[in-house]
Amino acid sequence: VFQAAAGAKVFPAETASLLIGAVAISMLLSPLLLVAIDRLLLPRWANRGATQLEEISEQQDAPVIIAGFGRYGQIIGRMLTAQGLAATVLDHDADMIEAARSFGYKVFYGDASRLDLLRTAGAQTAKILVVAVDDKEQSLAIIDLAREHFPHLELVVRARDVTHWNQLRDRGVLRVERELFESSLRSARTVLEVLGYAPHEARRQAMRFRRHNVQLFEKMYEHRQDRARMIAVAKQGRQQLEEQMAQERAEAQRRRGENEARAPGWDR
Repeated sequence: VFQAAAGAKVFPAETASLLIGAVAISMLLSPLLLVAIDRLLLPRWANRGATQLEEISEQQDAPVIIAGFGRYGQIIGRMLTAQGLAATVLDHDADMIEAARSFGYKVFYGDASRLDLLRTAGAQTAKILVVAVDDKEQSLAIIDLAREHFPHLELVVRARDVTHWNQLRDRGVLRVERELFESSLRSARTVLEVLGYAPHEARRQAMRFRRHNVQLFEKMYEHRQDRARMIAVAKQGRQQLEEQMAQERAEAQRRRGENEARAPGWDR
C-alpha cells in the first residue's frame, strides 16, 4: 500500500520506506509484548485486589487436621466443634478463609500438600487427617505426602468422582466418602415419599440401593484398568438391581391381593 502511494506521488519514497519499516518492527514486537503482558502485568493486576494472608507458622497439636474448608470440610469442622473436639483447619483460598473467619471459624492459611506446613499443623502428633480439598491432584499429593512422612495418620478422604475414588483405593485409602452420594440418596428418599411411599419404605429402598451401589463399586474397581469391562459390570449390576426390585414389587402386590381377599368386608 505504501509503495503504491509512493508511486502515485502521495508521499516521497523515503517516507514509504520509513512506514514499511515501522510496520515490520511492530509486527515483530507485538507477540513479545503480548507474552510480557500475559506473564508479568496481568498476574499483578489479578492479585492486586486479592486477600493476602500469612501462612500458618505456630505449631499446632489438635488430634484432627482438616485440609480444605469449603462446603465439604466446613460440615466436618462444625460437627467436631459442636462435640467439643479440636481440629486444625488448613486452606489455601485466602478469600474463603477471610469469609470463614468473619463467622468465627479459626482457619489457617496454607497448602496441605507442603511438608513443612503439614508438620506445623501438627501431623506428627495428630490422629486423623481429613482430606476435603476440591482439587483431585492436590488431594492425591496430600495423601502421598501423609503416607510417606506420617504413616500413623488415619485418612478420611473426600472422593470427587469414580476415577478419584479408584485412585484413592489404589493408595490403600479405605475411609473414602463420595461427596454427593449420601445427599443424593436422601433426595431420592424424599422423592419416593412425595410419590406416596411410606417413610419407612422409602428409607428401606434407599438403604438397599446404597448397599447395592457400594458392592457394585467394589466389583467395578477390580476392572478399573479395563474400561469396557468396567462399563459392562456397571450395566449388569444395574440390570440385576432393577430385576430384583421388580420381582419384589410383584411379590408384594400379590401378597396384598391375597390379604385383601381373605379379609372380611364390612358388608359381609
